Amino acid sequence: MKKLLSILLFGILCGQEYSLSGVVLSSDSNSPIVDANIFISDSTIGSASDIQGNFKIDELSDKNYTIIASALGYKDTILSINPSTLNNIIIKLIPSSIMGAALEVVGRYPSKHTPNFTENITRDLISEQQSQTLSELFRNILGVDVQMEHNVGRNANVSIRGSSDYKPGGYNNRVLVLLDGFQMSIPNSGSVDWNGMPLEFIDRVEVLKGPQSSLYGQNSMGGVINLVTKKFKKEFSTLKASYGSFNSKNLDVGLNRNINNNLSFQTLFQYKDGDGHRFNSQFRQNNLYLKLDKPDSNLTTSLIINKSYTGQPGFDKSERPSLIGYRLTNRDSIYLQFFKRFKFNNNQDFDYSFSINHFYTHYKDRNDVPDSEVEPENFYNDLSVNTRLEYQWLIKDNLYFLAGDDIIFEQSEISVFNDTFENPWQVTHGIFGRLKYQVNPKLSLAAGLRHDFRTVKPADNFNFINFSSFTPKFNMQYIVDDQSNISLSLSKGFRAPSFSELFLKYTTSYGLVTQGNADLKPEELYGVDLAYNYSNLDNFKFSINPYYYVYNDMIDFVYAIPVIARNRTDVNSMGFETKFSYKLNNLNFDFGYTYLQVDDLNDLDQMFYRPKHKIVAKSSLEQRLVRHSFLVNYQTEQDYQDFLSDDYDFMGSEIQFPISQLDALLLADYVALFKFDDMDLSIKVSNIFDVQYELIQNYPMPGRTISLNYEMKF
Repeated sequence: MKKLLSILLFGILCGQEYSLSGVVLSSDSNSPIVDANIFISDSTIGSASDIQGNFKIDELSDKNYTIIASALGYKDTILSINPSTLNNIIIKLIPSSIMGAALEVVGRYPSKHTPNFTENITRDLISEQQSQTLSELFRNILGVDVQMEHNVGRNANVSIRGSSDYKPGGYNNRVLVLLDGFQMSIPNSGSVDWNGMPLEFIDRVEVLKGPQSSLYGQNSMGGVINLVTKKFKKEFSTLKASYGSFNSKNLDVGLNRNINNNLSFQTLFQYKDGDGHRFNSQFRQNNLYLKLDKPDSNLTTSLIINKSYTGQPGFDKSERPSLIGYRLTNRDSIYLQFFKRFKFNNNQDFDYSFSINHFYTHYKDRNDVPDSEVEPENFYNDLSVNTRLEYQWLIKDNLYFLAGDDIIFEQSEISVFNDTFENPWQVTHGIFGRLKYQVNPKLSLAAGLRHDFRTVKPADNFNFINFSSFTPKFNMQYIVDDQSNISLSLSKGFRAPSFSELFLKYTTSYGLVTQGNADLKPEELYGVDLAYNYSNLDNFKFSINPYYYVYNDMIDFVYAIPVIARNRTDVNSMGFETKFSYKLNNLNFDFGYTYLQVDDLNDLDQMFYRPKHKIVAKSSLEQRLVRHSFLVNYQTEQDYQDFLSDDYDFMGSEIQFPISQLDALLLADYVALFKFDDMDLSIKVSNIFDVQYELIQNYPMPGRTISLNYEMKF
């Protein structure tokens, strides 16, 4: 007890942290300015304004600051602030041709996103929800669906606006995931090692919805998720520990230090494990994250090393007990990233980035596997090398140009590939350009074009397989008045088939033979997005975003003998998202609704694992020392094809499994977060009503769970 009181007293006596928040407006129209850059003078600390002009910078000290605000088409504004004037400041920028600092934008991709179609998940929101994993966090994002076996499971599929669905093995992932702008995809399937990402080191998550291939190329036809890590702000150490249901434990130790005036480092060590909520769903992880910054040289290097051990629980079907899983997976993941910016002058710079990702995954049986269920060991050995060049030029006060070139080399050595195709490799080359023009203070236009060329070498004795595509994009944004704006986006997406879709060949534990198809064509998507945003600049925000997408040659695994990858034609997707937020004193309320309809226009096949209606709501009440948050997630039924059923028919070579439904579900979580200066205590109750549900057929998710979390900075 004395030790606990000492820790509490130490936390309270430590120096208090402050946050700078406010709104950026145009001086001539009082309209919000999107993508304005607000940063602390003589530092790398900063932020960018959102679609309502709002911004926030956390973890400041009790001292005076000089801040610089800049935006495309406006004169720089310099302000002096002190701890008593940090909150709700209003910055008004004057239109001007002086654009010296416009390129000094925080983040890897300055002003390249379309803000009205980008959702930023801030560190505050991550902390408020107390999410333990990225897949858990994404479930509460509007327009994003997650299919998974459990929160820390290996099989997880993230879909934006119905772009992807779940298949055994997690194929058809059409969402590109980046870490500080670097691609993280595993070459064999295009999926992501969610276990390898320490959520505690993430500063914010940018979710770009709709086709993004004109800038990002491969795998981004459904959208992009960019994980932005924390920047060095000041020296401190962190200790975080948590304990929860099913004996889940988590320990994080972090250290931020300045080595000299021009070199800083951040490091985080993480250990977590747990027994899991059912047989063979246990997990264990060790993560090491290291980031080095040299601000004066515009140089950043980061390294992530992850070792994870995860059980594969298998399907829970009482009439077929043999479907219980006895498989274990061990995965070693390494990400090494390097970024360098060269400044030519105030209006031009050149960026170079380089990364190497390596994944080794080993599948084997548990020691207690019955003799009748023994399976051979399998392994996946994946390597990805990425290099990217970018040139930015602020041509004049209202004209911005971006051009670039990237090359990705990928190789897979996998025991479940067709023996004919040993160690396939591929090279993807993309050239892209983007032009942004501010017509007047109310109207801005942007256009981009990219060409991708991928060449695949299946094996030494096979010819190359080539894929290519041009992907254009056009954006328009119009500021209606000082409270509302409208955006339009016309774009094309492109994705070439993955190694697994081309060369896979293995028999599943439940008896299906799965096979790739080397004759697949690349898939394309044509999309129209609209957005309307309103904010009274005080306590109310509203937005609505309709969209319509048409897919050509969508790649899908079709249940046949064998299960084989094929191109589907004439699939379309339509829907809209709407959300509003309201603040009344210390009470905040957010509500979002998504409607989604995905159809095969030929009426040949149904589209599965895509709920038609989804609601995400959150209310929070901030008191002196505690913030109460209540989150609600509702989604309607999801169709799926029951490939575990013995009751099926044949239509030609295809197997017609019965169509079943996952039940509609309503989940509610409660979080209480206590703040004592540099110490946080929280309790989270997930699935308050103990709902029994599934996100993948015959994979029951946990019922009610409780976790306790403690974090201290010193």
